[in-house]
Amino acid sequence: MLSFARATLSSSIALWRGTKTSRLGKRPQKRLHLYDIEGCPYCKLVREAMTELDINVVIYPCPKGGVRFRNSAIKIGGKEQFPYLIDPNTSISLYESYDIISYLFRYYGKGHLPNRWRRRYFNITTSLVSTAVRLGSGIYYKPSKPPTMMLELYSFESSPFSRPVRELLCELEVPYVLHNVGRNQVLDFVLPSIRERIFPFYNVKGKNRKDMVTRTGRMMVPYLIDPNTSTELFESEEILKYLNNKYSV
Repeated sequence: MLSFARATLSSSIALWRGTKTSRLGKRPQKRLHLYDIEGCPYCKLVREAMTELDINVVIYPCPKGGVRFRNSAIKIGGKEQFPYLIDPNTSISLYESYDIISYLFRYYGKGHLPNRWRRRYFNITTSLVSTAVRLGSGIYYKPSKPPTMMLELYSFESSPFSRPVRELLCELEVPYVLHNVGRNQVLDFVLPSIRERIFPFYNVKGKNRKDMVTRTGRMMVPYLIDPNTSTELFESEEILKYLNNKYSV
């Protein structure tokens, strides 16, 4: 409960960036790759933009002390710096959060950086404070067993329920496909348990949300898929328990 409260405070400080989808442009044909530290404020900004742009991305967790992907990132890009984005659709790779964000909105948005993202130093400051509230979660490596096949996670960046799951995946260096399911209509903001009872006419919008409902029959995050064990789970506490039992050493 305390972790959830801190996660909610963190999202509030960041003004709930990474909640709603923005105006979308062309869609990437191939998944982008992001070498990422969940608890890094600069990585957080990039993930917020990805939620707004409804982009699916392969996350390679690179926590401090990590042994699985940090060296790969250095070998490919030449620097031990995160976030590091690789876009196989354009053969472009980038460091620096705002260079990445500008690129994403240019190629996958409406061609320009929205006004809310032009407040560079304000956004960076709020991201620094919001990650500090998490007290180091999602930053440091924990020994783990690597999965054979990549996991998948349906999430959106500001979700207080999803954040602890992403933090643990980072700490355990478990790579995953992140399916961003940002909200895009008023009823998306109603709690799923209430929405399902009171608004039976509710229809999801957006490709990733529709894909999730087709698969699960529900729209609720986080939702984890582990093809290694044919396990699929809702509820952050259940997912955290599963990840610790399965991959923590």
